[in-house]
Amino acid sequence: MHDDARRGAGRPDDETRPLLFAPPETPADPEPAVAAALSVIQRSLAAMSSAATRPLLDPPTQPFRLRPVAGTGVAVFPVVLDTRLLGGLPDRTGAHRVLDAYAAIGGNALVVDDAPDGVAAQTVGTWLAARRRRDSTVLLGRVGSGGLAAPQLAAAVERLLRRLGTDRLDLLVLAGEPAGTSFEETLTAGAGLVEQERAGHLVAGPIGASRLIRARVLAGQRDLPRLAGLATPYSLLRRDAHEGETAAVVHAQQLALLPTAPLAGGFLAGEAPTRSALRRLRELHPERAQRMQPLVNRRGLKVLDAVVAVAAEREVPPSAVALAWLLTRPHVAAPVVAAASVEQVWSAGAAASVHLSRAEAAALERASA
Repeated sequence: MHDDARRGAGRPDDETRPLLFAPPETPADPEPAVAAALSVIQRSLAAMSSAATRPLLDPPTQPFRLRPVAGTGVAVFPVVLDTRLLGGLPDRTGAHRVLDAYAAIGGNALVVDDAPDGVAAQTVGTWLAARRRRDSTVLLGRVGSGGLAAPQLAAAVERLLRRLGTDRLDLLVLAGEPAGTSFEETLTAGAGLVEQERAGHLVAGPIGASRLIRARVLAGQRDLPRLAGLATPYSLLRRDAHEGETAAVVHAQQLALLPTAPLAGGFLAGEAPTRSALRRLRELHPERAQRMQPLVNRRGLKVLDAVVAVAAEREVPPSAVALAWLLTRPHVAAPVVAAASVEQVWSAGAAASVHLSRAEAAALERASA
């Protein structure tokens, strides 16, 4: 039997009918307040059903679909490319090859940092100009390393735009810590950049539920633009920080989630599955090995084994499976992956065509519990 047929045969978990939550029965003549509450519950259940099952049960009709960033009019490839590693490549030609590979698989969204040296941003800028791809590329500018006070934020955006050779960022990611700066000042400064059309929409960096709520309150009180999304660490190995209160607020505010560090520094790509492999990695990349060291434990290896098992069954790289799991999670627009080689781009980009069954997703979740 053909591999595809064998994998698809007899799988009840590939059911294509959507899961429906039965709404509570409505009394014949309820009190107005009760009727309003029941209406809210019914809408919430319908939204939960759609968000929870569509990524798993609605097979794509093409290799990938662009995924909308809620409320922005922007749609991105299922894997967003973080360009921060491109500045460390030996030459610009090699960096352009990585960007070409990403574009070749359908990639259209790049994260660019306001780094002190600006090499990666300039590299992206020359590539956009040489390939004439600015209009077809979603640019996410990540700022805040130098602070999030109004003057610092404005200077960072202007510097980044100059290096990229463009006049507008599609999404502005406020990723720094507002030390010594009020959150209101940061949001107000971001609103000014949106008003000046230097940025399209604002995305929060890794902040918690209380600050997301505060941002929505300030938006209402000060007539500021609402946050469009949240860029925060999230992976099979790092679930607790997001799946608690923060997930509830993301759902309530209908924010687009852009998971960062989705491969746990390369661990979920199988780069250091054993202690001996970690020792070899330490000789070549000591900083990366140091970040991975805490993951080489019972839980980490259990999660990696589950990822590798699904990857072997589907004949795709482990990184594609780890990213595909994130694409099944509610409100996830696309994980953000840093890559420094064509091979890494291909491996990560394969996630766009991996359609996990419920049984596979459940096995990964059990391993990472």
